[in-house]
Amino acid sequence: MGQPAWPGRLTFAIFDSVGPDSAGRRLVETPAISGAFMRPCLLLFALLIPVAACRPGAPHRAPAADPGSAMSSPPAPAEPWTVRLDGLGPLTFGMSLAQARAALGDSLAVTPPTATCGFAVPREAPAGLRLMVEQGKVVRVDVDSGGIRTEAGAEVGMGEADVRSRYPGLSAQPHKYDSTGRYLIVQDHDGADSARRLIFETDAGRVARYRAGIMPAVEYVEGCG
Repeated sequence: MGQPAWPGRLTFAIFDSVGPDSAGRRLVETPAISGAFMRPCLLLFALLIPVAACRPGAPHRAPAADPGSAMSSPPAPAEPWTVRLDGLGPLTFGMSLAQARAALGDSLAVTPPTATCGFAVPREAPAGLRLMVEQGKVVRVDVDSGGIRTEAGAEVGMGEADVRSRYPGLSAQPHKYDSTGRYLIVQDHDGADSARRLIFETDAGRVARYRAGIMPAVEYVEGCG
């Protein structure tokens, strides 16, 4: 009990259950861990800390994005079947059926096949779109479903006021068969587009269908009939 600790050694107090007195204590002298031994241990401990931090399941936080480094998204591509005054997609009104087939990569079967005027539905076209073919030329497109828009954004189901806001110079005529309907007619009076029309048929103030093409085919109310 009274002996001093040896130089270079550590002293620990423990309870010894062996002896005449269960409450008796002894001092057990244990050799100290030398500095030469401690240095590699500390180095190993330092190396193990980052390994533990990367263990599976450890939470990982991505670095915050720099707002200034974000690039603006590229503009969305134009819809492939957007209807224009002079055509739609890769087609131009007045082109031959052979040219249209080459432009679309489509056979464009015309129904009825032997008539001078008929309709063809492109294989990739959305529902509600068909082409009028007359005398071997694409002369018109008919649209009777929503989602197929004109170049100005008009479509089936839109109100007359919205159509007028997109085409301020259009003219209106009474519908041939519907007392509550009208024809809203868009015409370009300049150059080659003077023979082309975009005609919206409305019913109770909303677009029920529309067509675009060249005269006189674009004005056929009963289609090819």
